[in-house]
Formats: sequence, C-alpha cells, structure tokens
Amino acid sequence: MKKIFSLLLFFCLCSTITIAQISEDQARKELEERGIGDDEIRKKLEEKGIDIDNIDPSNIGQVEEALKEAVEELEEEKRLEAEAEAKKAAQEAVEEVAKEAAEEIQEAIEDGTSIEEAVSEELIDAQEELPKSRVYGQHIFRNKSIKLYTKSEDVKALDTYILGAGDVVTISIWGSRSQESATYTIDNGGYIKPSQMPRIYLKGIALGKARKLLQSHFGEFYSFRKEDFEVSLNYARTISVNIVGEVMNYGSFNIPATNTAFNALVAAGGPSDIGSVRNIKLVRPGEQAKRIDIYEFMTNPSVEESLYLKDNDYIHVPVVDRLVSVTGAVKRPFVYELIRGENLKKLVEYAGGFKDNAYQSNIQVKRFADDREVIQDVNFRDLMKSGRDFELFAGDEVIVNIIPKPYKNFATIEGAVDLEGKYEISSGMRVSQLIKKGVLTEDARTDIAFIQRSNPDGTIKYIKVNIAEVLQNPSASDNIELAPKDKLIIYSQAAFVDKSSIYVDGAVRQPSEHPFDPSENLKISDAVILAGGLRPDATSFAYIHRKDPKLKKQKEYIRVELDKAVDSPNSIDNIALKPFDTLFVYSNITYTDETSVRVTGAVRQPGEYGYDESLDLRDVLTLAGGLKLEAASNRIDIFRVVLTNDEPTQTIVATLEVNEDLMSEGGGFKLFPFDHIVVREVPDFEFQQTIILKGEIKYPGPYALINKNERISSVIGRAGGITEEAFEGGATLYRSDEGVGYVVMDLEDALDKSDSRHNYILKDGDVIEIPKKKDLVTIRGATRASDLYPDKVLLAGNKITVAYHEGKTAKFYIDEYAAGVGNKGRRRLISVEHPNGQIERTKNYVLFRKYPEVRKGSIITVGAKPKQIKTEGEKENDVDWGKVLADSIAQATAVLSLILLIQRVN
Repeated sequence: MKKIFSLLLFFCLCSTITIAQISEDQARKELEERGIGDDEIRKKLEEKGIDIDNIDPSNIGQVEEALKEAVEELEEEKRLEAEAEAKKAAQEAVEEVAKEAAEEIQEAIEDGTSIEEAVSEELIDAQEELPKSRVYGQHIFRNKSIKLYTKSEDVKALDTYILGAGDVVTISIWGSRSQESATYTIDNGGYIKPSQMPRIYLKGIALGKARKLLQSHFGEFYSFRKEDFEVSLNYARTISVNIVGEVMNYGSFNIPATNTAFNALVAAGGPSDIGSVRNIKLVRPGEQAKRIDIYEFMTNPSVEESLYLKDNDYIHVPVVDRLVSVTGAVKRPFVYELIRGENLKKLVEYAGGFKDNAYQSNIQVKRFADDREVIQDVNFRDLMKSGRDFELFAGDEVIVNIIPKPYKNFATIEGAVDLEGKYEISSGMRVSQLIKKGVLTEDARTDIAFIQRSNPDGTIKYIKVNIAEVLQNPSASDNIELAPKDKLIIYSQAAFVDKSSIYVDGAVRQPSEHPFDPSENLKISDAVILAGGLRPDATSFAYIHRKDPKLKKQKEYIRVELDKAVDSPNSIDNIALKPFDTLFVYSNITYTDETSVRVTGAVRQPGEYGYDESLDLRDVLTLAGGLKLEAASNRIDIFRVVLTNDEPTQTIVATLEVNEDLMSEGGGFKLFPFDHIVVREVPDFEFQQTIILKGEIKYPGPYALINKNERISSVIGRAGGITEEAFEGGATLYRSDEGVGYVVMDLEDALDKSDSRHNYILKDGDVIEIPKKKDLVTIRGATRASDLYPDKVLLAGNKITVAYHEGKTAKFYIDEYAAGVGNKGRRRLISVEHPNGQIERTKNYVLFRKYPEVRKGSIITVGAKPKQIKTEGEKENDVDWGKVLADSIAQATAVLSLILLIQRVN
C-alpha cells in the first residue's frame, strides 16, 4: 500500500512523469523540495477520511483526487505563512527604523534645532544612495559637493541674505567709549526693538544694507568708531521650499533661510537623469521667475548670492532639452546639456578643452538624421579661423581623435658621442651637421660608422660612412642627406679591443684586480706594489696561475722566487705578467701545523692552550687559572708523545710536584707540543655533606654527615630523636641526588634496628620529614558512600575521612563506613596508600582475597573496572567471566571436599 501511495503522490506532483518511471525516494525528494513532510500529507488525508496505510485499489481515482487537493492546500498554507512572516519582518524593520529616526529627531531638538528642521533633516538622510551622475552637473548634488545647511547656525550668512520674521541678529559694539552686545529677534511685523531706542524695520532688507542702517541708528545713541560696530545673523528662520519637476525626491522641505536654491536642490537629490541642469526655475509669487544654471554656478559661484529663498518659494526642474556627449581627446569627456546658442565650441569649452594630443583637424560628429545614423567630419581649426561654429543637435556624439602617428622629423645619433639622442632634421640636412650636434668623443672611430635606415617595407638598410672624410670635406660622397628616422651609429675604439685584467691574491695587504697593460711592462714586483705590498706571513715564493684565452679550461702554474723578484727587479725572476694572470702569494701559516698542550683535572680553567717554545709547566698552570683547593700539588702527571721521523710514536709519562708558586723542582719544566698535563685530586677530598631534618624532630634543621656511611638512625640520634607527637609511619625521605625523588621508608623499623634495610645511608641533599601523629583514614573511589552521606560530607572523588581502627584491613573500612564496594567498583582493585608513600594492593587467590592492613593516615582506594569499547564480533564472543569464576570455585570446592574425605578415611 505504501508503494501505491508513493506512486500516486509522485504522479500528482509531477504530472509529466509516468508511473513506471517513479520510485518512493523520488516522491519523498519532490515533497522535500516543496517543503512538505510525510506527516503533513498523512494528517491532511486523515482529515479527508483516507488512511494511507489501507488504500483500496478500487478507490485509486478518489485517493488521487484527494491527494492533489491535500498538496495544493498545504502549498497555499505555506505560502500564506511565508507572506505573514515577511510582513511581520518588514513591519519590525519599519518600526526599528522609525524608532531610530525618532531618537535622532529628539536628539536634534535637544541640541537646539527646530522641530521642522529636525524632521526635514531626517527625511533627507533617509534617502537612498543616489545613482552615479549621467549628465555633467548632476554630480555636485549626488556626491554632496554642495552642502544642505540643516541647522540654522551652520553657516555664516552673506551680505545678500534677505532678513525676515524669525531671524535673530546680534549687534556688538566695543571700544573705549561704548560697549554693548545684544541679540534681537525680528518680529512678525518685521521690527526689532533695542532698549531705550525706537524700533527698527529690517524685514526684506539684505543683511549688508541692514548693517549700515543699524550702524546709523545706533550711532545716534552710542559713541563708537565704524570698525567697532558689528552685526551678524545669529539664527536663521526656517522656511518651506517646494521642489517639483524632474528631481530625485520632490516635495516640500523645511530648511533654514540661509540656504540658497542650490542648497535646497541637495535636499531633493538634484535633477534626475532626465532633469535639466541649465533651465531650472525659481518661482516666487509676484516676481519674475529666475533661471538657475548649474554650469554658470560652477564657473562663477558668486551667482549663488542672488538666489536666497523665501517662504513658499517654488523650484521647478523641467525635462532636459538637448544632451550632447563628447569622447576622446578632451580633458573631461562626458554628457553635457546645451542651451540655445551653444554649439560645438561651447561643448569643447565645457569639456575642459582639448588634450595636447587631440587631432583638431578632423572632429567627428555622429547623429541621427532621417531615421538613420550618420557621421560628419568637422575641421575645428577652420572653425576657429573663420569664426564660425558647428550646430549640434540632441543626441549628437562628438568624437575627438588623437594624433594618429608619432613625429617622424628626427634622426638619432648614438655611440661614441657626448650628446646621444634624437635631433630635428630639416630639408637637406646631412651627416656632418648631425655629428656637430652630437659631438664626437675622444675615443670615437672616425674611419667607419653606419647609418641605419628604415625601408618602406619595414626592413633595415645599413650605409657605411667615413667620418674623417665627412668632417674634412663636407662635399664628400659619404656626407649623405639624412632621411627621417635615420640612426647614425658611432663606434668607440675601445669596443674593438679585448679588455683583460691581472689579479693579485693571497698574502698581500690588498688583494685586488688591475687592468692589463697591453705593452706587457707590468712585472711581478709591480703587481706586489699595486696590491699594497707583502704581508709579514708571506712565503718567499709565489705561483702565477696563467690561463690561455683561447683554451679557458686549461691553466698553467708557474713557480717564481718572490723574494728575488721583489728585491732585485732586474732579475730573471721578475717576469712580465700576461692577460688574465693571477699572482698568488702563499702564507707561511699554511705550511705550519697548529700545536697545543692540554690541561685537565683539578685546575680552574681546564682546556687546550696554543703551544710555544717559551711555555713551561708553570705558565700553563697559570693560564689554566691555577690549582683548585682539592688539587694534589705532589701528583701532577705529564703525558708526552714522542715523535720520531719514520718511526712509530711512543707515549711517556712524568710525575712532578709543584710548590705554591707552581714551580717544579729544578726550575721550569719545559713542555713539548701535544703534552697532556693532568692535576690529580687529593684522595678522599670532599666538602661537608648536608642533609635536612623536618617536622617532629627535637632539633630540626640541617645536619652535616660525619662519615660517608652515616645512616638515618645516627643523624636522628644526633638531632635528639623524635618528639612524642611524631608519626613514624608517615615519615618520608626525599633524595635529589641523581633525580631519585621520594624513597619509601619505614622509620620505626629503621630506628628500632640499626641493621634494618630502611636504615638508609644518607646522601648530600637528602630531606627527611616526620609528620605529627594521625588518627584518621581516608576512603575514596568506587564505593557506595554516596548512599550514606550528604554532599557536604563527601569530598571530590567520592572521598570520606573516618576514624582509625587498629589492626583492621581495608575491607573492614569499606564495609563499615562506605556501605561496601559500588556497582562499578572491583574488590580485587582495592589498594592502600600508607603515609610513607608505600602502596599495598589486594592479593587475589583462587578461593579468597587478602586485603591490605590499614595504618594511621592511610588512604584506601577502590578501583573501578576500566571501560572497554568492543566491536560487534567481540560482543558476540564476550565471555561471562562471573559464570566462569563461579564454575571454577565450585570445581575447586569439590576437589577440596574430596581431599578432606580421603584424609579422614586414611
């Protein structure tokens, strides 16, 4: 039935698939992709009265129809759930944004911003990121080049600012005769009312004119100089500006009156991609509309001063009329808006002019005319000369090409000249004129040079020239006329000479390389001088390593008597050097064996010391730091190897005695190379050996061992013995010598029996610690203690501390105090750790176990059976060891009974 249901389900889900092609897994996969589970289908069908586990084949059609309805209903429910969740998430996001916006508005109001300004600022900030500008001029709004002043005090007002009701002005007077500073708000009538003065009308007056008016009025009541009077706008009123037309965000904006029309456009995101940047209108009731031209503002920002806004002003951005693009060799390729009267010349001006490599003789204009695209060529240079212009239409694309080919009117001179490079050639210019420009060097070859000339097919032709003849006779045939891109190559004489060097190396002061003298006048003595002379360790001979330039892998060795060559320059030994020769001077050190004497034993600085004939025994012992305290001055052995030509070596020994001055009997003892001096130590010499007694000792502290074999009982006896509180069973011995560590000991046995095995011989650095008496025992591990005691009694590790019972075993304590061994515990794993560090374990026999006896302070541990991870095969072959043990005990009991019966019969 389940198979039939799966087939029906898949058939319903994928009507294009035949029943023979589907499987149960395919049906489940299709459900998962639609986000529908088996349980959901089952529940839906049960609601429709269908049990999928008992489908009657005769009702297949009815089941199929119900199944389709169930799938459609489930999909619709899930779609509605998804929409509800999406709406909820969107609502939460909106509420979160609104909450953040409300908080920012509240903060702005607390900072002194008006409610209208704060709301307007938040709406502007909430705008989405603007797209990149498509038309030149849009960018100043989209990249925020112009700032919108969202707070009244953000900007200092210009003199052209028009005052109005709500503006706050500050008047300051300073100087020696009068001082005053006051702030006044222009009322709805347009007046301010200074103290003890008539009111003054300021509404609709520019700030610059108002300053002069106020200076005149205040001058009637105060005495001050002109430069001691100042009027400033302290707070600008908030006005409402309506921005409509082709802008990114149109509407009404509440902004401070210090903003101009350009600043206001920032609030609207500036003109849209189809909005004009040249014909924007500022409309004010009762006045003629003003045209706002972004290009005019970008070339002359002062036009902004005449575009201050008033309350309820309208800014209208119409659809752009004529857009023209310019590409290629201009400084600012872009799309530009042109107005009436502006054509190609103005477009080039807006684009920043031509680049230096612009090809102005043929500017191309692509345009649409008569339902087809055409291209026109324009000679811009002719336009400029004639004073005419070329009319452009909407959609035109102007292409300014670059100069197509590099300059050709040059010839190049290179090689043995002082001024290499390219030079202009004029008509009829010849080789001699180019040479004068390049200036020949002193080593230039004048018998031959080459002109490298390019053929029309791209190949190269070489023309031979005699420079000397050209310079002597300008009318010579070699003084040919130059062609564009010719290259004159002048050769250096040095280029045709093989350069070589000689080298001086080895025992000279300055090993170095020197250029070879082609006259072959450089000799051995000269080379030594060039190298700074010989070192003191130089040998009386040297070798010349000579290479044949034709056979570089072969080398010839020539021995020379160096002392004769240097002392007698005219001698036959002072031979001349050849190219690539290396004069190598050897060092006498190379031919001398390094020898030494060695000092070991009871000296402060044992080691090897370089041998010299002047060294004697006293010198070497002094160099070795002298004798140590433990040194036996009467037992100094000197081992010497006897070296004889062509004979085996022989070792001999001499034993000497030295005095306090390290002198041997008979004066200084002469040493030879490779002598080995050994200074012996005085027999049985050693410093005092110290051990430490801690704890319950009558006189604890450090004690020196009085003989090499002193034992524990002896030292404790000298320390006055142990106290009455001493716990001998818990005494420990720690030995640091050779990293031994703690040593198990039985102090009671050691003190009772002098020959006890625990009465150890002590070593330097031993520490014996005797604790106070203990009358408690600790039980831990896999016991049932948790069944008897609350958590506050149990310590970590299921540990409890109980009273000591003399003579009792570990089993007694476990049964008496810990309720026996736990489920995971094993009796055979019971152990006892005694205070002295000794551990006793349970001894397991066939029929019984012997549990360790417990002492005061002992720790009883019940071990648990270790966990084992078994494979399935191991589990099948697992042995019931409990049953095996029970059978073994039964067999052993039977055997024992039989033995007892036989004994009784006998």
